[in-house]
Amino acid sequence: MNKKIKIRKDLKNWQEYIPVQSAERISLDKKIEIDQIDKLDAGENVYGPSPRVQKKLFQFKGYQFYPDPEYCQLRKEISRYAKVKEQQVFVSNGADEIIDLILRLILNVGDEVIDCLPTFSSYSLSTILNRGVLKVIKRKKDFSIDEDMIIRAITKKTKVIFICNPNNPTGTITSIGNIQKILKKDVLVCIDEAYIEFGGESVVSLLDNYSNLVVIRSFSKWAGIAGLRLGYGLMDERLVGELMKIKPPYNVNYAAVIAGIAALQDSTYRKETVKTIINERNKMEKQITALDSYVVFPSSGNFIYVQTTKKQLENIKKECKRRNVSLRFYDLQNGGAIRITVGTPIQNRGIVNILKNIYEKII
Repeated sequence: MNKKIKIRKDLKNWQEYIPVQSAERISLDKKIEIDQIDKLDAGENVYGPSPRVQKKLFQFKGYQFYPDPEYCQLRKEISRYAKVKEQQVFVSNGADEIIDLILRLILNVGDEVIDCLPTFSSYSLSTILNRGVLKVIKRKKDFSIDEDMIIRAITKKTKVIFICNPNNPTGTITSIGNIQKILKKDVLVCIDEAYIEFGGESVVSLLDNYSNLVVIRSFSKWAGIAGLRLGYGLMDERLVGELMKIKPPYNVNYAAVIAGIAALQDSTYRKETVKTIINERNKMEKQITALDSYVVFPSSGNFIYVQTTKKQLENIKKECKRRNVSLRFYDLQNGGAIRITVGTPIQNRGIVNILKNIYEKII
């Protein structure tokens, strides 16, 4: 880089987010078809989108034009699905864009954002990029939030609180009652419900009572269109208006719009796919829990969070690499953990067998 070009001092030692390897790269490196990859590391829906989505994407004849910048038809379909007013819906290029835009809109330099770790990393990354001050409140041993500690941590500089519900990567749920306690404070509370279709109770019913509530959701999980990057937020319509002022004019591409509408209209596929994933998740939880050297946390997401010893984690990594299986690995201070995206029955049996083999070797 030219030495005359100066970047922000606070970003000189920036530790960027390193995502998992994409399905495209794995496909190219391993020389296998993309739909044959055992990629269970990113919370993606391996069942893919509804056939209706694929049909509508193929039939659409308007890709040469810009989409409607207000996304009226998509917002109308989302409002029907979420049971809110159309004016309460904001659509985005994935849930990450909503997180960034909200912080860009709300934060002044030095304002505080409360984050409940471990959780989705975009909250902390976007806080720093938007010149906010991150205030971390650690979750309890069972990964539930400590709402009393969150409330005590609120100061005059606290502007936003993020709670992922169900939580990523642990699958933990937070009750509506605990969220209401926090909502009574004069601070914006963002509840990330990216995985709500797979468990937990939505707080959407609270929107009309709390103007400081934002519900963030995604089409990446239940709808199987992570690659099209489509998310949405549900909030007070005045906040929607403010976000509309600062968003890029065409922040959601036409393909994502078409796919989102089609996915919402195919309720049969959605219900059947979600039911299958939940059943497979519950089955895997029981099977892995039976291997008593692993600690399995009850999940309300489309994944399972399993704590291991350091030795188990290293052996699991090696075995997954040998079998071309991708899981999400976490090196912890006192051991390790893995997050397993729920896949097809065949994929899930393969994962359970890997964990079983490692378990039996150690005992």
